[in-house]
Amino acid sequence: MDEPFQLEVACLPPHCPVTLRSTLCSEGNDLWESFSHYVSDERGRVNVSKDDSLGGSYIGCEPMGLLWSLRLAVGGRQNIRLRKKNMQTPLVVDISLFDGHTIDNFNTQTALAMTTMERWYMAPGVRRIEVRENGVVGTLFIPPGPGPFPALLDVWGLAGFMEHRAALLASRGYACLALAYINHPELQLGSGMGISYFQESWKLLQSVPQVSADRLGLLGSCFGAAIFILMASELPDISPQCLVAINSPSGFFKPGEGKYLEKMKRLLPEPKLDANGHLMTKDAILAVGIDLERSLQAGGIQCPALLIVGEDDQCVPSIESAQRLEAQMRAVGKGHLVTKLSYPEAGHLIEPPYHPVMRSSSFILPGQTVTLLWGGVGKPHAAAQEDSWRRILEFLDKHL
Repeated sequence: MDEPFQLEVACLPPHCPVTLRSTLCSEGNDLWESFSHYVSDERGRVNVSKDDSLGGSYIGCEPMGLLWSLRLAVGGRQNIRLRKKNMQTPLVVDISLFDGHTIDNFNTQTALAMTTMERWYMAPGVRRIEVRENGVVGTLFIPPGPGPFPALLDVWGLAGFMEHRAALLASRGYACLALAYINHPELQLGSGMGISYFQESWKLLQSVPQVSADRLGLLGSCFGAAIFILMASELPDISPQCLVAINSPSGFFKPGEGKYLEKMKRLLPEPKLDANGHLMTKDAILAVGIDLERSLQAGGIQCPALLIVGEDDQCVPSIESAQRLEAQMRAVGKGHLVTKLSYPEAGHLIEPPYHPVMRSSSFILPGQTVTLLWGGVGKPHAAAQEDSWRRILEFLDKHL
């Protein structure tokens, strides 16, 4: 899924306008689609890796635009994220070629040509093992071979449990435990597990026979990143070799003993809505200000830390949190341990490469479902996903 592909069209008349359309049917039977307009060269060819799209879902030279610009089709469900749940099957993407520059009614037209791609998160030989041990709920992905492998704990934000990044990391040589800690039916506390749960998860990962126990790292997004910053900074029994934090709100919240959604809802004032009625939580968090007893003190981190920030994050104050963490580390002489990557016009949902860019989507709060504004502008957000993944893999390779 993180590998680019090359798409070429041949045997067209010279200077012929055509439309390329990609479609994907999700596991929830939702249709996603993208289309782009091209003109063949004097040889009757189109090379998506080199040629500019003249219109459609994106403009310009975007070799992977037919993936990252996928949108939910008109007439179907809206405001939902593309979530791959079964890692043992691929995402199947159909690409069709149409005559002329078309913008709709594709189903009434006959395609000139078609091809199908399979996009896998699990490489051949990667093992997927469901974990239900000592109260810990998650999925362990182990690379091919006997090991021992460097390993990672992987968690997301308050939206819940996802496996796809862990599967992709295992495909790159890391044993990876995708950890559930909120909104999962098998957890003792569905509204958010406390810090002792993460300590138990760390011990469990260390005990896996195929894992090199002295080469463990932490990789988290949003609230999961804040939890991992707390673990690396304040828990003496947790000694990661490195930490990756993606759009963390750690400068404004100190993760406690669970029930995170309820606590956040009580703590925050009424959030603002944008012109489209989407909930903007970042400004509400900033309005609370910094309570030093409630916010996280990161100066105890002993390992290299990679901070990834989307400057258009409308969900949490990730820029301010990263700046605060940097300042805390510099104050104790550890500024050299911190690397910050900051991406203009990237939003909150920085996924692995080529994942569809979602500026907003539905989000479940206690007692209600809202449309949450994540932020991010198509092309620059897609570029941030691609660049940050490359930098994450380089960082992990260096420190694990």
